Amino acid sequence: MFKAYRLAGVSFLFCVFIIGALILRFYAVNSVNRRRVSVWWTSVMCRTGCRFLGIRVGAENAAKVDGCGRLMVCNHMSYIDILAISSVRPSVFISSVEMEKTFFLGFLARIGGTFFVERRNVRNIKGELDGITEIILQGFNVVLFPEGTSTDGSKILPFRSSFLAGASEAGVEVVPVCLKYSKINDRVFSSENCDLVCWYGDMGFAPHFMRFISVRRTEVDIAFMGGLNSLEHDRKYITRRAQELIESVYFTAS
Repeated sequence: MFKAYRLAGVSFLFCVFIIGALILRFYAVNSVNRRRVSVWWTSVMCRTGCRFLGIRVGAENAAKVDGCGRLMVCNHMSYIDILAISSVRPSVFISSVEMEKTFFLGFLARIGGTFFVERRNVRNIKGELDGITEIILQGFNVVLFPEGTSTDGSKILPFRSSFLAGASEAGVEVVPVCLKYSKINDRVFSSENCDLVCWYGDMGFAPHFMRFISVRRTEVDIAFMGGLNSLEHDRKYITRRAQELIESVYFTAS
């Protein structure tokens, strides 16, 4: 009964999000305003969705990303990461073109203001970096998952530095963000229950999501750290330092 209630509620929220996003985007006067209303509406609906799905988000030092125009880099475990981060701060997420082509998820990401990149095609990287730089200079907070994929939460994969060049081009801060699932149904996050929230490898979205809506309570901790100056340091240093900071918080919290 609980799962059926959750499924009905989530279906309703999806409909509200899609209809609201399409209406807002239709009346936006240009592409910048279209993205602005998209990320605002996505943030509103993520807060609502988190409350409905029992996702409790604790945000430490969220004031560090007050205002706009920063690049946030974060470790990555699930699509739930996006719900949690967006519920705290409206943001533009960087995702792959593979996600854009994924049935339903790609559509949701597109109307939510996501910017898609081809991570594996070096010939397109200059144009995509210009796109990221332009979005930051337009005043958006941009979220990048530099691991390039999601994990089961047991490790943090090496960060890729290529897309951090957008911060250097824009001359803005890079803010490391550590995201940690602390408890699932009041049990400490571990290898035994991580698959209830972590979406990685070849997991299908629909089967995973159907399992996740049975989870009554998920606790997520997000720590925003001090910004790294992209004018004082090159992207390789920033990439390495951001990973060190995120790992120090993530594994200490474990």
